[in-house]
Amino acid sequence: MTDGLTVDEALRALAALEAAWKDDDEALSALAAGGAEEQSLPALVAAYGEHAMDTLMALAFGLRSTMSDEEIAELSDAVSANIGARMSALLTQTLKAWGTVATPDDLPTTKIIAHTVIDAMRAVTEDPSKTEVLPLLATFRNYALNGV
Repeated sequence: MTDGLTVDEALRALAALEAAWKDDDEALSALAAGGAEEQSLPALVAAYGEHAMDTLMALAFGLRSTMSDEEIAELSDAVSANIGARMSALLTQTLKAWGTVATPDDLPTTKIIAHTVIDAMRAVTEDPSKTEVLPLLATFRNYALNGV
């Protein structure tokens, strides 16, 4: 559903983004505790950030489910040639690397990654300064729940 993330992982990541935005350390701590087989919270938030940015960049470049293989190849070339798309990919690579080396209970790092993901998500919306974060996260939560 979300580039290698399960629905539960996407929802956990979105809950962490919301908790970080609200500066809710109690909720972040509970999410960071996770189960033994769950991905660490900093790594999960960064991985979700990559998914969100990939999704938003695809939409920004006009990706549609009805496109032919040829149209998708042309779009892929356009994205690869765009400096903004390349910088977005570099940002998400950096966040994923940072999330991987952070300890699971490192709330300050989780918050920084979460705020960076949120800012990146807002940056590709129509009017970043007016984009409300909680409704944006709710939209992504609905997409996760509906298998988009």
